[in-house]
Amino acid sequence: MKRRLIAAILVAALLPWPLLIAGDHWWAFILVTAAIMGVLRLLLGRQWPVFAGLGLSRTHAVLSIAAFASIAAASAILLHHVYAAAGLRVTAPALEDRIGFLFQALNEEIFFRALLIGLLVLFIPSRLAVSIGTALLFAGAHFLLYRFSNPMHLALSARALATLFLAGVAMNNLYLACRHIGFSWALHAGWNVVWLPASFSDAATNRPLYEPQIFDRMLGSPAIVAAACAAAALSFALLALWRTNGAPNRAASS
Repeated sequence: MKRRLIAAILVAALLPWPLLIAGDHWWAFILVTAAIMGVLRLLLGRQWPVFAGLGLSRTHAVLSIAAFASIAAASAILLHHVYAAAGLRVTAPALEDRIGFLFQALNEEIFFRALLIGLLVLFIPSRLAVSIGTALLFAGAHFLLYRFSNPMHLALSARALATLFLAGVAMNNLYLACRHIGFSWALHAGWNVVWLPASFSDAATNRPLYEPQIFDRMLGSPAIVAAACAAAALSFALLALWRTNGAPNRAASS
């Protein structure tokens, strides 16, 4: 138990490091992934993949990859309309930047889903409370990141925070249903790689936009809020269905 708590604290400290690097930092996400795996192996021993949410079956691994591809394709279609409605001009990111954000999503899933929820379920019997509480922490972490650590000190709007909260609920429920991060990573990465590493400018003024501004305009879009709400609702239905049918519900033991 103590080792799991220490591991979670160290992983949390590693997460923001790539964002402190100016310019291209796709490679930093990969280095952080390697560091996280090293920390978990050192503290948790050979069982570290289970604690990291990586103990999924081959079938679920294949389904997770398929889900990632489907979510990325659907996100690209949706965002084509969101960009126009939000008055954004977008330059597609380089391949290496997209690859970096695969690892960025993996790092966050290991912490917010596998490690954090894995600890909370030991003390809180209600999966609903765990899901909602962790989603609030997920949204709150993004708020603090852009409000205080970013030079722009931008406070995300209520709609952008609602999107983060609802997306957090959806990913939490996917983890709670099967106790691995395969499907939550598919949702997280399938969404992030499409737009987050891209370059944005305001279509009217042609002025470049920076990450906090992009985050607020994208996640605050009514279409994105509605999509996040639908994903959260669907995740509750899947959680209830999988529980009824006796789907995997293995908590990693301490």
